Amino acid sequence: MTTAEADSLVVEGVNVTERVAEIEAQGYTLIPDFIQADEIARIRHAFDTEVQITEMRAIGTDTGKTLRAHNLLAKTRAVDYLFLDPRIRALIEGVLGSRVQINVTTLFNILPGETKQFLHQDDGLWPIKRPHPHFVCNALIALDDFDVENGATHIVPYSHSWHDRPVDQSVETLQVTMSAGTMLMWEGGLWHGGGANTSPDRERLGFFMSHNVAYLRPQEIQLLSVPRNVAVQLPKMLQRLLGYHQFGLGVDGRDPIDVLKDGNVINPSAQVAWWRD
Repeated sequence: MTTAEADSLVVEGVNVTERVAEIEAQGYTLIPDFIQADEIARIRHAFDTEVQITEMRAIGTDTGKTLRAHNLLAKTRAVDYLFLDPRIRALIEGVLGSRVQINVTTLFNILPGETKQFLHQDDGLWPIKRPHPHFVCNALIALDDFDVENGATHIVPYSHSWHDRPVDQSVETLQVTMSAGTMLMWEGGLWHGGGANTSPDRERLGFFMSHNVAYLRPQEIQLLSVPRNVAVQLPKMLQRLLGYHQFGLGVDGRDPIDVLKDGNVINPSAQVAWWRD
């Protein structure tokens, strides 16, 4: 075993050190067989029976052939375990650091006839001049096989480090084909976009999760999106990821999770200014 191998962080068979290095270097990493067939079946069943979906126009398309379900943590418990998965936690923190939160939770289904999505950067919504530290990291888990015909995702390797130019729609892309259960993870500055589904009858179902650093406002306001009566039942780590993290003063000096449980937004030890006449 080399010194580098001995120093690597390996979590449940995933060499986190190597994968994070790939993301740093090329903007993305691809991990086959991240979840197994039985997990895919359970998630698909939950999505089919529990999750309300909406027709949404994708970036640069207007066909209505993209179905999306956002705010998944308010709708189903089927994917909670993936947000808590030690491999995902280690990878996300390897890219962004330890102070992170959930940014977006999405199920999407690309139907036959959908056109190619515009290339874009997921960290482009925050008006922060480039270059800047990594502050968004995304994961996409294929629930169907992704291939060229049904619109596998287009990426532009190394583009996360191209700080001197805007996104160029004419640039050559790599179309990421992957079997169901594979996970694609990328840094938020990577140019990417969904492919055109030219198949006659095959859908392309995927589960997308995005994290950002805790000091930025997330795209989905998880503290509002997930009802309090739901959030209070979730594991503590998932509550932290929703935004109930102990940062600064919390709520009147209290841990936000304690406030989530008891609803008391005024510190019980606080007193009226009794020293005044």
